[in-house]
Amino acid sequence: MKAIKSIYKHIIAAIGTLSFALLFYTNSFKLKESSAKLPRLLMLLILLLTLGMLAEAYWKATHVSKKKKRIDEKMEEDEDPEESLAVINYKRAVAFGLMIASYIFLLKPIGYFIITPIFIVGTYIFLKATSIRNMLIIATGFTLFVYLIFVVFLKIPIPLGLMK
Repeated sequence: MKAIKSIYKHIIAAIGTLSFALLFYTNSFKLKESSAKLPRLLMLLILLLTLGMLAEAYWKATHVSKKKKRIDEKMEEDEDPEESLAVINYKRAVAFGLMIASYIFLLKPIGYFIITPIFIVGTYIFLKATSIRNMLIIATGFTLFVYLIFVVFLKIPIPLGLMK
């Protein structure tokens, strides 16, 4: 029964993901043809990943061994339903939301190439996700990737802010 619930959760997530992908794909027709290539390619990638996610969920649900099912059933019997619910830290959620809002607000005046690496590193520090070395590599690599794709390849202007 738990496997079936898992498949339904994946189907709901897939419907949501595909809805957004379809929305963005249809909106890509409002862009110049050269600018629309990347969003369409990304939507195709999202479609393939979503189908892969569904296939994996189906495979796992149908190929679970009987032993694993018995272990899961035993754990469900022993589990307190209230204990399994994660406690939401509202202060951290609000702080993270404010970080995102600040990033969006400061994007134009400060500029993408200054504020984005600061935001990425700050977010990783806030989430305690990885080492400083990895944060810097990810922030620099992502910013460089966006520069190459949008500025060099697609020739789409990016807010420069202080770098004007």
